[in-house]
Amino acid sequence: MMTQQAAFTDFNPMESPHRENPHLFYKWSRTEQPICFSPTLNAYVVTRYDDIKSIVDDPDTYSSSNAIPVLWQNPEPVVEALHGIIPEAATVVNTDEPQHAPLRKVLDHAFSGRRIRQRLPLMRTRSAELVDQFAGAHRADLVSAYADPYVQSIVSDVFGIPAEDNDRVQGWTNDYVTLLNPMVGVEEKVAAARRMHDYERYIDALAEQRRTSPRDDFMTDLVHGTDMVPAVSRDDLHYMFRGLRFAGHDTTRDLMTSTLLLLLDNDRRLWEMVRADRPVLQQVIEETLRRDAPHRGLMRVTTRDVEIGGTPLPAGTSLLLLFGSANRDESRFAAPDEVRLSRANIHEHLAFGSGIHQCPGAQLARTEVRTAIETLLDRLPDLRLAPGYEPSYVASFFFRGLERLEVTW
Repeated sequence: MMTQQAAFTDFNPMESPHRENPHLFYKWSRTEQPICFSPTLNAYVVTRYDDIKSIVDDPDTYSSSNAIPVLWQNPEPVVEALHGIIPEAATVVNTDEPQHAPLRKVLDHAFSGRRIRQRLPLMRTRSAELVDQFAGAHRADLVSAYADPYVQSIVSDVFGIPAEDNDRVQGWTNDYVTLLNPMVGVEEKVAAARRMHDYERYIDALAEQRRTSPRDDFMTDLVHGTDMVPAVSRDDLHYMFRGLRFAGHDTTRDLMTSTLLLLLDNDRRLWEMVRADRPVLQQVIEETLRRDAPHRGLMRVTTRDVEIGGTPLPAGTSLLLLFGSANRDESRFAAPDEVRLSRANIHEHLAFGSGIHQCPGAQLARTEVRTAIETLLDRLPDLRLAPGYEPSYVASFFFRGLERLEVTW
């Protein structure tokens, strides 16, 4: 637990009170110190909408080279445990132009509208199967019993991961997130690093399968290229596959459960509204993205001396752009803490970023969430929060998501 003073001067999403409710810090920072240095993160946090938007829309001045931490910047024992893994490559989220554009084209093809439409039958089937597994119990945790396995299945299918390998790949993905988290201890990271060798061999084997037996999936795109772009190198293949597999899972799972919490809270007013008028669900999802962005934000580094919000910063300064704060900026969104489905600017939130690095899987995530919630509306219309349930949030550097979502029906 942070001291009261530190809670307003040193943002740390892994600890209380920021873990439970970062919006108290966000509001203080936007008002009092919109460019605020966090000693824990060794970076300036940026909290106002206009400042963040200007940064993501100016990639020449604000490089993405540090957007997420780099595996090989870990402490020496961790790096030693990683020895033998492929050399550090530039994953797409950390890449500036001109290297970024060719990699992005691969992603745009992988997450195209056609690919999403092809997965709709799987989304409906998988969500129904999961409801079948717990419907008779009349009580469930929708994080572990529904959202997590559902998103694993869909993302794995898009990537070309066989269903029987979902749990193994998710375990390795959790290890990858551990290695990227600057708040995790060395011993835990060393154990995760050792397991990454198995993940490397798995990705190589899957790539070799697609080399001889191509399919309509992301791994085939990486191995064979598309009509628009050539195949990527082995290094890029590994970093794109690992990085996007973790990004596509956690953010969608957390968006789904946060949307469900919003629907079921306050005497289920929104749940009943959506039951009566299904198209309203899309507005609820957008307000959830704005109010509780599943991704906290990404890093940038200044390429020259700049001034942001009146604060001068030299070249080489690390910045953490807090999208969750921008989405509740009073200067952009009226009554930002309230749920207002009729907002004229409801789509202006930054939950999926902006500019050249805007999330390529945004539409897939929206479709997954909408489909899964529609299944619950059909199958469990009297769904409600379990008596005594209080939301708690995972300790995560990258994501804001519920630990559990206890419901009854």
